[in-house]
Amino acid sequence: MVLIRILYSQVLFLLTGSFLEALIFPMDNTSGNFWQRLSRVYLLGWGGLSVLLFLLGFFRVILNAQVIFLLPLFFCLGTLFLKRKKLKQIAKLAELFRRANIWSRNLIKQWSFLEKILFLAILLVILLQFQYLIRLPLLGFDSRAHWAFKTKILHYEGTFYSESFYESERIHPQVRHPLLLPISQIVITKSLGRYDDRLMRLPFVLIFASILCLFYNELKRYYKRLFALGFTLLMATIPKLNTPGDGGLTSGYADALVALFFLCMLIYFVQWLQKGEMKYIITSALFSIFTILIKDDGIGCLGSISLSFLVCLFLFRFRNWKRKIGAFLIFLFLITVFIIPARIYSYSLSVGKGEYFEPLLNIPTIRNNLNRLGMIFLSYKSEFLMNIPHWGILWYFLIFSMIYNSKRWFVQEVLFVGLAFFFYLGVLTVIFIVLPWNLSQFFAGSLARLVMHLAPACSYLISLLWVNRLKNPISS
Repeated sequence: MVLIRILYSQVLFLLTGSFLEALIFPMDNTSGNFWQRLSRVYLLGWGGLSVLLFLLGFFRVILNAQVIFLLPLFFCLGTLFLKRKKLKQIAKLAELFRRANIWSRNLIKQWSFLEKILFLAILLVILLQFQYLIRLPLLGFDSRAHWAFKTKILHYEGTFYSESFYESERIHPQVRHPLLLPISQIVITKSLGRYDDRLMRLPFVLIFASILCLFYNELKRYYKRLFALGFTLLMATIPKLNTPGDGGLTSGYADALVALFFLCMLIYFVQWLQKGEMKYIITSALFSIFTILIKDDGIGCLGSISLSFLVCLFLFRFRNWKRKIGAFLIFLFLITVFIIPARIYSYSLSVGKGEYFEPLLNIPTIRNNLNRLGMIFLSYKSEFLMNIPHWGILWYFLIFSMIYNSKRWFVQEVLFVGLAFFFYLGVLTVIFIVLPWNLSQFFAGSLARLVMHLAPACSYLISLLWVNRLKNPISS
């Protein structure tokens, strides 16, 4: 019964995602293979249903089981309506499963031994996360006292306008963190009929698997299957991302999701830069909305991408620059419309002294605290280059790739992703400058979690840097 209920909760995400995917992507060969589409449907459904539930809660609708269960059914009807002229639904479903079956057979028959080994290694990483999910409870203090506690309140009270949210003495500090993560988890708890702080983290692992699939298919546009699998394995095996505690994927923190959705923002923005089709920038906008509503750090992700785009717009002088700017303004407008309610709600909350540092983000404070830069850069050096258990060879590989493939920096997608990467590092630096807390204590507990936001993007940047080398080996 538990298995049926948990599967039903995931079907709710898939139904929502199918509707959003039907709105944005046509049912044609250019939208990806079966697994790519399924991954995108799940990601869009997880974020889309959670955002809609937040908006309903914002307008004081009680988030009970009936509301959560009925919404995806309306989305299912919407999907059937949108696709009525394309294909008969039964035939379409059969065709999708036929393609999935062909892909699976090709995996067995056509893939080389090394490709199968790489694929099995990726699959093993995903299965390891499922094992952490079932075996280990929430380990971190913040994951229990902050994120999971909010989920528990929402599960039992059905609203975020209760005293539990408004009295700062009742809830963990930094109460203004967005609510998308706790809201997404009550879809699980309401389906189960009980609060379960293990199973409610199931979407974390499924999001991870879905993004690995999207990442692999993105790399297939540049590489043969072997190299695409290799770079996907590089991203999948980032130690800090895979840890069950202190911000890792199944730890209950929001940081791993910020890192993964930041990668999605970059992938679809790059596809829009290359192909110019609105469906890609709209998808990037949706992932941006999800990231911002997971954690305020998503605003830094958005700012980094926006600034990187403006620099590339100036340097590459796009022929259709007016159309690019128009699409980019639509991108920003969509994001703004959805985050305004979150900001209104956030500022309605009371916080304790020193718990929220947004008012400190000003030029005088930054100027007065510039003496912190030395300590910040030394901490970066220690974390990036010395903390091998957290990152393996990831940052060393990035430095080597940047030097060895220096000519690739003049390629549009490489420069865009690279600038977004370093701009976000700059955002983190500014935040550290204005923090009202002791930096040594803060870095000891939080630096690795915040640096993790950059790790999947780092894997993407590395893969883009090696395109020419691996397509045209030096020996040829």
